[in-house]
Amino acid sequence: MYKQDYTKYLTKTKANKKNPWKVAFFWFKIVGFLFLIISMLWGCIQMYQPNFTVGQVTDMTGKSIFAPGVGFEIIIKSLGDVGSKNHFFVPTSEGLSEYGWNPVYSWGSTFAVTKSPFYGFFVYPLAFILVGFIKLFHGSLVDDGSSSFGISVFFSILLTSLIIRGITLLFSWKAQKNQEKMQSMTSKQAEIQAKYKNSTDRAAKQKQGMELAALYKKEGISPLGALAGSFITMPFLFAMFSIIKSTKILKVASIGEISLIEQPFAQIQQGNWVYVSIILVYLPLQIVSMLLPTFLQIFKKNKGPITEQQKKARKKQIIMQSVFVVVFFFIVATVASGVAIYWIFSSTFQIMQTLGFHFARENKNKNFKKKMARKKEKLEKKQAKIALKEKQQA
Repeated sequence: MYKQDYTKYLTKTKANKKNPWKVAFFWFKIVGFLFLIISMLWGCIQMYQPNFTVGQVTDMTGKSIFAPGVGFEIIIKSLGDVGSKNHFFVPTSEGLSEYGWNPVYSWGSTFAVTKSPFYGFFVYPLAFILVGFIKLFHGSLVDDGSSSFGISVFFSILLTSLIIRGITLLFSWKAQKNQEKMQSMTSKQAEIQAKYKNSTDRAAKQKQGMELAALYKKEGISPLGALAGSFITMPFLFAMFSIIKSTKILKVASIGEISLIEQPFAQIQQGNWVYVSIILVYLPLQIVSMLLPTFLQIFKKNKGPITEQQKKARKKQIIMQSVFVVVFFFIVATVASGVAIYWIFSSTFQIMQTLGFHFARENKNKNFKKKMARKKEKLEKKQAKIALKEKQQA
């Protein structure tokens, strides 16, 4: 049973006095996190409103295309993007239907048209970065029908994913750094919860809460930081979903035979087996990125024995992560291929990030042990000299 005394970690001392800059940065992260969550929820709701719905329609040639209905299309004129026609007509069983595009040309017009912080602070800026990279690599944004922007789009999504990873890491550095420690925390939490499992009185519940709070403090982990690490990437994922389907240059782009706006599962059903490659690449990367911290903790060297409660907590954790992998698999199969490609890059960076923090931490621990061993060796030599000197004097 886990019997560590955490009382001392709950006692406030002068040594625990916070640095004002750290306090300011803490509240900056709190406000930033709340802004991300509110913007994400706002964007999620808005994405499914009629004015922002991106539907799939058939043009007069019989080709399936994505059109923002009466929504908007991002046309970044400052980068030389000319956009497409503002509206077109589609024959349906009920006659001729008109689909209109409400063009967004700048950051200011994004707020004016969408009236949304999600599209203003996430969608348009990321679209600007992504389209800017395409122009940098391709040289032009004019769609003359002779180019698919393939290689340019590939590296543009790669670099945009890297920038997004840097932004999210700024807000979740500590959580990512302590990712393995958080895996260990789950087991310790299970120990504390098991200790008070059969306790129903209020005092016991309060004591359990105090021990859990002290555990977080002892390990130097913030519950909010752990939560932020889980949700910080979601607004950018939803933003990328909107960008792929509302930015003109990306709606006509393809990487090889893979069109960015097409859904992998729908294309596989139609016999376009090249889209299977997205699933085959994404699935193992997502599995590894989600389960890697757990397995690094399991196979960690020089760890002590674990209790039955810790084993159960670890098993439950692996099951939950496996469920998320299955959910993400179905999401990736049904979203635009461009979003799936972004997710592939994101999973790859997550694996590299996890391994980087792991080896950095292992190297730090190894250097610390070497340092302590050298100190011990010096102390032993010093004590031996003193003992020898005393013996000679005697």
